[in-house]
Amino acid sequence: MFNGPFVDILIFAVLAIFLVFRLRSILGRRDGFEEDPNTKAANAFKTQSKPVLDTSLPSGEGIDVVVAADPSFSQQAFMDGAEQVYAMILTAFARGDMDELRPLLGYDMASSFSDVINERRKAGEELSITLTDLSRADLFKAMVVEGIATITVEYQSTQIRVLKDENGTIIDGDPDEAETFIDQWTFERDVGSENPNWLLVETQTAES
Repeated sequence: MFNGPFVDILIFAVLAIFLVFRLRSILGRRDGFEEDPNTKAANAFKTQSKPVLDTSLPSGEGIDVVVAADPSFSQQAFMDGAEQVYAMILTAFARGDMDELRPLLGYDMASSFSDVINERRKAGEELSITLTDLSRADLFKAMVVEGIATITVEYQSTQIRVLKDENGTIIDGDPDEAETFIDQWTFERDVGSENPNWLLVETQTAES
């Protein structure tokens, strides 16, 4: 029979091997197939923005279809929020604040905004947007397709937009002259989700 220090060493060795395998089973291993943490975060955000389609809900065009798919939907509350978020997104985009923008944007739109902001920073440019008046915000189009509600809002506003280069020289816009913009912004929501937030997924702008 073994006894003494040799037995103690053997016991500790067995325990060490057991703990190594136990930790690997809980934490996983780093190998060529492990997903990068940044990719995981991006995929998680993408999943929230583009959920699995629900074919059991009504589909079609019109605000009545949105209400049928989501009885809790309030057109007035939506339009009030759409007016507020218009100013929020313009201001945050000018500041280059992706932390504020990301919860308001769909995955593809967030990527596009981020690319533009990064390019602006690399060039040393500074953008300012002053919303002087939001004269109207109208519900332009609404639909539901396989559980995904989409609403397009048309805004007419006057803004002062000024873009400066790294030396502070104005390269676009006039700080003393407001321009009129007509924007069509499209928002999207999974009506089967418990998350009530609408995300901006598309923008179109036509100067009047």
